Amino acid sequence: MAYTLYTDKNENFVCEVSVKNASLKDAFARMVVKCDDLTLMFEGQLKDGKCIVPINRLKGLMTEDSKGEMHLEVIVEDTYFKPWQDKFQVEQHTAVKVQVSEQKKPSKPIVEVKTIQKPGRKLSDPASDIVFVCERVGITKQNLVKKGDVFKQVIKEYFKSSPEFVKNSKTYIKEAVTALK
Repeated sequence: MAYTLYTDKNENFVCEVSVKNASLKDAFARMVVKCDDLTLMFEGQLKDGKCIVPINRLKGLMTEDSKGEMHLEVIVEDTYFKPWQDKFQVEQHTAVKVQVSEQKKPSKPIVEVKTIQKPGRKLSDPASDIVFVCERVGITKQNLVKKGDVFKQVIKEYFKSSPEFVKNSKTYIKEAVTALK
């Protein structure tokens, strides 16, 4: 089984080192990590027979599923030792997966136009009907430009529900705009 290194997590390689006939006082250790055309070295410490090599996260250096070989180098009194080696693989330590179960499309405002009999008003007068609906939704001459999208929706819905007036729609719209308060 290969040693695991991570793209998103710092880790310490820890091992016990024993040296015969020499002192660990001036000794040092480093981890060499080789993958394809990349070689990384991580400096470590030897203290009280324990070797600790901090290995930084490899994000940006290696990708997940990268594989290669790594080995520990220990130098004691100007003598080089390679006491440990192994294969390694790179993984992501922490992962978050998202599954979208439903996507709702944003809804546009809907304006329904219903012809309602107002006292003193003819039902067959499209300009009056449009003015009546505009007054109900708060459209006036002063805010017509500001509420242009709502006005367009009122016009669209009116002529959709009363297709018999579409032929002269421009005339009815002009009359309605003129009649707005």
